[in-house]
Amino acid sequence: MTTQDFTIIVLVDQSPKEVFDAITNVRGWWSEGVKGGTAKLDDEFTYSYHDVHRCRMKLIEVVQDKKMVWLVLDNYFNFTSDKSEWIGTKVIFEITEQSNQTELKFTHEGLVPEYECYGACVNGWTQYIERSLFNLITTGKGLPNSDTAAYTVHEVAARFSELAREEKWFEIQDEFFENDVKSIEPENSPWFQNAEGKAAVRRKGEDFVKRIEVVHRAYTTEPVVGGNHFAVGREVDITVKDLGRIQYNQIMLYEVKNGKIISEQFFY
Repeated sequence: MTTQDFTIIVLVDQSPKEVFDAITNVRGWWSEGVKGGTAKLDDEFTYSYHDVHRCRMKLIEVVQDKKMVWLVLDNYFNFTSDKSEWIGTKVIFEITEQSNQTELKFTHEGLVPEYECYGACVNGWTQYIERSLFNLITTGKGLPNSDTAAYTVHEVAARFSELAREEKWFEIQDEFFENDVKSIEPENSPWFQNAEGKAAVRRKGEDFVKRIEVVHRAYTTEPVVGGNHFAVGREVDITVKDLGRIQYNQIMLYEVKNGKIISEQFFY
């Protein structure tokens, strides 16, 4: 009999004890904002990231250096219509020795493809287990999120929206753009050219901003997330040197990989 529960397996050179200790350090690999106990039987803790995701976990099984099980007591996603998803499911960490290595098997029991959140949750857990927890085990430093650090596509979109509302576009580039990011404009755009690479994309934006004489209106919609992409609408009414007053509406599409924006594409 096969199971549809989501599972990840990673192998490391560290000892079972080192793996177990890293798992219990939830603030070191999932979120710096975790509140509550995360190591002992019957401990409860809460996780939250802005208005994107909140949950409450209880440790219902703890076997030193071998196994840990969390029960999801409560959960909220702002991007699903069914608010009961995750509630009653179990997050399981199993540790075994394999030759000269240690195997960590992560299973979210009850997280199945029928869930509305499945794609986003798979992307999120993959990021946090294969990259953040793996890094914490092997290097001593994980990649947890925080109020100013985001790693899943929903978290990146939420942080992006927060900065966009304040018109902090260069801060968005500094925080999220990958070094080889691509910036793609519509064919025959009268204002911009395509650019590739973080420095080139930055120059493209800076050169245009220098020419803006008056901002009459600038508004960005809330993001819509799908798969590894999110999109926002942008309305702009500005006066630009040598071009006069420009008004345009556009869709801005962003692709996220490993917590970084690897491409932006504009439709107007």
